[in-house]
Amino acid sequence: MSILGLDIGDKRTGVAISNDVSSICTPLNYIPSQDINYFLKNLYNLIIEKKINKIIIGLPKLLSGKEGERAKYSRYISKKIKEKNKNLEIVLWDERLTSKQAEKYLLESGVEKNKIKEKIDSASAVIILESYILGQRR
Repeated sequence: MSILGLDIGDKRTGVAISNDVSSICTPLNYIPSQDINYFLKNLYNLIIEKKINKIIIGLPKLLSGKEGERAKYSRYISKKIKEKNKNLEIVLWDERLTSKQAEKYLLESGVEKNKIKEKIDSASAVIILESYILGQRR
């Protein structure tokens, strides 16, 4: 079973993939998400191509633990995805500070600063997905 991790953004949605046996996750190319219909079409194609049956969507909570506007948007997107994919399991997963972790990881990995913007979303999706998988093992 393959699992996708998504870091939903206004302009780009980061994507990562793993199977449920491994905690090693691989970043995929981000999907432009400015146009929701374009985003959903590309995501649907990816779900079919990779035989996905579970998606972990980052839920951006505030540091206080409360949900703000970004969390509401992630919930909205999860409902839109579910409408087109009734048999798909969708899990919303706390993603606090994943962007900061991803940026730090990319810098430590030697990624040039001008390239971080295009890689950070999928790196965040990797962190979200790995966190979910490790959390399920505990």
